[in-house]
Amino acid sequence: MASKQKFARSEDFKTPPCRILYAFGLFKTRKGDNGKETYQSTLVFENQHKAALEKYVGKVIIEQWGEKGIERAKQGLIKSPFLAGDGKEARDKASGEINEGLGAGLFFIRPWANADHPPVVRYKDPNIPATEAEVYSGCRGFAVLSAFAWHNDQNGDGVSFNLAYFQKTADDTRIGNSGAVDAGKWHEKIEDAGDAPSETKQGAGAGGLFG
Repeated sequence: MASKQKFARSEDFKTPPCRILYAFGLFKTRKGDNGKETYQSTLVFENQHKAALEKYVGKVIIEQWGEKGIERAKQGLIKSPFLAGDGKEARDKASGEINEGLGAGLFFIRPWANADHPPVVRYKDPNIPATEAEVYSGCRGFAVLSAFAWHNDQNGDGVSFNLAYFQKTADDTRIGNSGAVDAGKWHEKIEDAGDAPSETKQGAGAGGLFG
């Protein structure tokens, strides 16, 4: 039986500062089109930081496909992991409007991790796992990634990022895809109306209130 092809992979590296979207994907897996369960979130960067990530992608391309791979990548023959913040993938499929948290001057990536290797997520303490309440869509931080080459019959050749670690470093405006409702946005003050009616005390007559 022929052995599986080995694909090139970079060393782990720390990203420049970024903002995270779909942060719930750090904590829960979801099933992709191929039926595989993975952890996946979206990391958004300013365009000025693109070169810092491109160098790892370039190394993987050369290791996997040789020097000619760079030209193939420029021609779009190797699928790029970089997506424009105001491009097609950044827009709502129904309305065509740019999704919240994206826009001109930004690019984003969609790193992922296998279900059996969840990303480490931290905030203030390196030894205490961060919670979904602490790490939400819209907060800022950095990730530890590795770039890797791949090939499949449906999509051809490409490079993606594996997500090993995310650390929140600062709060920012919460983005709507966080998977949690912002109580501060919706909460209404409720005045104390005094004692409950006597007929409802101890549960008596409660059923009549919903009749």
